[in-house]
Amino acid sequence: MLEAIQSQLGIQEKISLNVKLKETFNFLGIKKDPLVGKMINLLMKNGKRSKAEKVLNKAFQMLDEKHPGRALHIFYFGVFEARRDVGIRLKPKAKKRRTANAFSVYLPYSISPVRGVNSGMRALLAASRRRPSARPFWDNLSQEILESSLGRGEVVTQRYSLNKLADSNKRRVHLGSLPIFPLISH
Repeated sequence: MLEAIQSQLGIQEKISLNVKLKETFNFLGIKKDPLVGKMINLLMKNGKRSKAEKVLNKAFQMLDEKHPGRALHIFYFGVFEARRDVGIRLKPKAKKRRTANAFSVYLPYSISPVRGVNSGMRALLAASRRRPSARPFWDNLSQEILESSLGRGEVVTQRYSLNKLADSNKRRVHLGSLPIFPLISH
C-alpha cells in the first residue's frame, strides 16, 4: 500500500517506517473489570500497581498463547471454581474434669459471595506462590488459573475438602453463634 501511494505521488525513494509493534497483550478496558481490578489489588505489594498489572497482563498473555481469545473466560471460570462457599472455625472444647471426649469441634459458617470470591482469589495467588520458583510467577499464576478453571489443582482440592469437612460437621452448626449456612441441611 505504501508503494502504491509513493507511485501515485511520484516519490522515487522508499520511506522506511520503523514501527515497533506492541508486544504486550492488552484487552480493551480490562482494568475496569471488577474481578481483574480486585486481582490486581491482591497482587500489588508496597503500592507497586504497575508491576502487578504487568504480572497479570503476562499471565493473560500466557493463557492467550495456549487458548487464543479465551484468556478472560478462563480467568472467570478459574475464579469461580476457586471461590469459597463455607468457612470452618475451630471451637475448643471446654476444659472440665474427667471428660471422655476433650477434643475441638469444627464449626461451619456461611460466607458472603463477595468474601468467598475474595478468599478464592487469595488462595489462587497463594497456590501460585507455592509453586516452584524455577519458572516466572506469571507462568505459575496462569497455570494455576488454568487448572482451577478445569476443576483441578490445589485450590479446587482445598475447596472440596473444606466443603466435605463442613458437610461432615453440619450437625454441630447450632453450637456456634454465627448464622447457619443455608446449604447445610439437618
